[in-house]
Amino acid sequence: MIRRRSGARKARDRGAALILVVWAVGLIAVIGALIARDAHLDARESNLLRESLNAGMLLDSGERMALARLSDPEITAQTAFPVFCEIDGARLLLNARPINALIDINASPEETLAALFIALGTRAPDAASYAARIADYRDGDSSVRPGGAEFADYTNAGLGHGPANRPFNRTGELSEVLGLPPALIAAAMPHLTAHSYTVQVDPLYASPEVLAAIQVMGNAVGITVEDDAWDAAAAGDAAFRAIPVVVEVIVQMPSGYINGRASTFGPEEFAVSGRRRLIEERAAGPEPVLTYGASLPALRPCY
Repeated sequence: MIRRRSGARKARDRGAALILVVWAVGLIAVIGALIARDAHLDARESNLLRESLNAGMLLDSGERMALARLSDPEITAQTAFPVFCEIDGARLLLNARPINALIDINASPEETLAALFIALGTRAPDAASYAARIADYRDGDSSVRPGGAEFADYTNAGLGHGPANRPFNRTGELSEVLGLPPALIAAAMPHLTAHSYTVQVDPLYASPEVLAAIQVMGNAVGITVEDDAWDAAAAGDAAFRAIPVVVEVIVQMPSGYINGRASTFGPEEFAVSGRRRLIEERAAGPEPVLTYGASLPALRPCY
């Protein structure tokens, strides 16, 4: 005897089947959305990588163009830089300054470094402590300055290293100094060098922050500005051929992606070729911080 299913049971079966279908469609939609998202992220990462690689090549090109201008006998220091130009839709800012436009972290006394930190917005007591820690890092003794730090302090902080007790080899070593805030290091780096070996600062090419530090501290801390520096512009001096220079290049890609590099080069070693030896390279130049989407003027083709 064949028993027929009641109408209510058929309705329940159809409802259950409908729920399964809706659940399956929803699951497929979720899987599709995840796949689309991953594909979008992969494409974005690929584009960023391509932009980064292209920007890196343009930074190299910009650096070579800047060095070529430095070696051109017909270009003076006052007419060579800054340069705004364009290559295939990308905008480049080229600049070069003498190394003594920056404050030397080895030669400058604590008071000068503290004055710079104050100019960058640090409170005076903190600025004095940070400068003392830099001085303790570079000196050859184990005596702790007021607010400074020596080996025992590094050990107590759980660090596997202590102060170098020697001059800085590069400005990037500031990140090894105990207690210096990374934000302050990033802000100060464009105004510092480890390679001028002098307390003298050229005011014609110094940044406003460096000038502020000089004006605050003055000759009392050994910062002396030679009168010749003030007269260099009128003299039409050659483009820093006999001294180290800092070459700064900032690239803005058509998408708005921005990258920058600041490199320190020694004086020209060969008069014919204009070759310079690379001393130090870092990621950011001393220009104001440029955010994604910022705009650089484009005045002419680079070539």
